[in-house]
Amino acid sequence: MRKLTITFFIITVLWGCSNKYQKTLKNPDVNKKLELAQYYYNKKDFYRASTLFEQIQGGFSGTSTSEKVMYYSAYCNYGLHSNTLAGYQFKTYYENFPTGQWAEECLYMYAYCLYLESQAWYLDQTDTYKALEAIRLFVSVYPESKYIAECNVQLDKLRAKLAYKAYRNAKLYYHTTEYKSAIVALQNVIKDYPEIPQKEELDYLTVKSYYLLADNSIEDKKLVRYEDAFKQLQIFNAEYPESKYLNDLKKGNYKSESAYRKLKSKTQVKKEEQKS
Repeated sequence: MRKLTITFFIITVLWGCSNKYQKTLKNPDVNKKLELAQYYYNKKDFYRASTLFEQIQGGFSGTSTSEKVMYYSAYCNYGLHSNTLAGYQFKTYYENFPTGQWAEECLYMYAYCLYLESQAWYLDQTDTYKALEAIRLFVSVYPESKYIAECNVQLDKLRAKLAYKAYRNAKLYYHTTEYKSAIVALQNVIKDYPEIPQKEELDYLTVKSYYLLADNSIEDKKLVRYEDAFKQLQIFNAEYPESKYLNDLKKGNYKSESAYRKLKSKTQVKKEEQKS
């Protein structure tokens, strides 16, 4: 009997709340809607709060309350994990109220919502670039903000994701024997992301690509390309004297050196024959 009473009480309360919500939706009084929207927001019922806030945005246009409605409406969508919509609303708030009470917070939240929408490295990175741009904008506008430390962490994570994607794409050129393209791509990754943890591996693959490009070139281009490969090996050896990749590179170098000497000797004989 006690369980039935409790159940009945809960149903009555829920029905009463639902009935109040439905009546308020139809009520033209924007102040009543604002009051109930705030109530639902505080209860973390973001769906109902969001619906009410959306209804009254136009009703407070031109008033100080409009700022509050826009702010809480954005947070409702953020609470509903609608990051794209929430980000748009946070940005709109900042554009409409650049000196408003929550201007700094909203510009940060706009960037943070974009950060949350950034996809895994193997997917399209449009949102990642947008997030980077938004975070940099925030840092330039509020360089002393309490959010700066969080922004720096987010920037590092986003750049690391782009760096890893570039690293994987560059390696793909190497593994598909597109050595000329691999050299350009591998070097560009290091140029764009000098802090990348795979830098030594990228440099190693660059040297390998130079050697393999020379090995697979036509006779007229082999000499110059072998010389380029030898120079790259010297640079690598100087930078990474203890590298785990050196043995592999030196093995390849011995074979290339032999091929280079034979080719150079053959070229010299041809030149002498042409002179005579």
